[in-house]
Amino acid sequence: MSVIRQFLLLALSCVSLWGHTQKPAYLEIKSKQNNTYKIKWKVPLMSTDEKISISPVFPSNCKENNTSYYRDNRTVFTSALLHCKHTLLNKTITIKNIENTTQRVIFHFSQDNTSFFTELNPIQPNITIKESHTSYNTLDYISLGIEHILIGYDHLLFVLGLLLLIQKFKILIQTITAFTIAHSITLGASVIGVVTLSKVFIEILIAFSIVILAVEVLYAHQGKVGISSKYPWAVALFFGLVHGFGFANVLAELTLPKEYFIQSLLFFNIGIEIGQLFFISIVVSCYILLKYFMNPKHLIKSKILLVYTIGGIASYWFIERLAGVI
Repeated sequence: MSVIRQFLLLALSCVSLWGHTQKPAYLEIKSKQNNTYKIKWKVPLMSTDEKISISPVFPSNCKENNTSYYRDNRTVFTSALLHCKHTLLNKTITIKNIENTTQRVIFHFSQDNTSFFTELNPIQPNITIKESHTSYNTLDYISLGIEHILIGYDHLLFVLGLLLLIQKFKILIQTITAFTIAHSITLGASVIGVVTLSKVFIEILIAFSIVILAVEVLYAHQGKVGISSKYPWAVALFFGLVHGFGFANVLAELTLPKEYFIQSLLFFNIGIEIGQLFFISIVVSCYILLKYFMNPKHLIKSKILLVYTIGGIASYWFIERLAGVI
């Protein structure tokens, strides 16, 4: 195996370390009236296009009806009404078969003054809903933000492209700051309903932004001065606005507690920034190690191969997402 191929595999493993991290499932239980609850259940599809075989189990005195299903190329959505003889407070909800997987489930429950997020997983497959549950926990929203960015492969590839484009530390800080400010603006504006755009349209634009950035990195390597090379902070600012709408998609599916809406939005965004900084530190650390051990010529060639890989992946996403609306 050549040195270049070794580098490519290692670099891609640094970028895709979270590529094997499964997207979490999501269970929302929202009280309506007379011990009736609205259920939303989302399960991600596996690479084999099969649904992960986990499901929520409710108390025996509850029955589901008005069940409906919807499926896209990533997720299976189920909604239903749950009619119970008694309140779900002080009752236990279990995720069946989760102990046989590595899957996680984000659980959101709201009834009267009780509203909270938590995570269910193979170690903790069930939860007993207590009225004394804390209605707001900043760590829940920070964790959601970190999780969202680390499984948001398109966002990570864009950040990686910026890292490959920029050589000077000062400019890198300015560019990442511009990207952060931009996506924070549209994240907030989208969640509060000031601006809304189609989820499919946003995903197409995000893929397109990565393709453009990959091309700009190749131009820079050839000594050509493109817009991204000349004004990287401006490009990051513009496309950061687009990526902010992507970040907002996950929050749009959650019912943020009204009394803590601003705090929830703030801490979710803080989680995104923590995850983003973690990713950057991993990539930079990998680069420093490779720069120390590899021949400079091989390092440059490997960087170009990595850029082509990023551009190829983004092009595939762009074509796939565009084909889905044609």
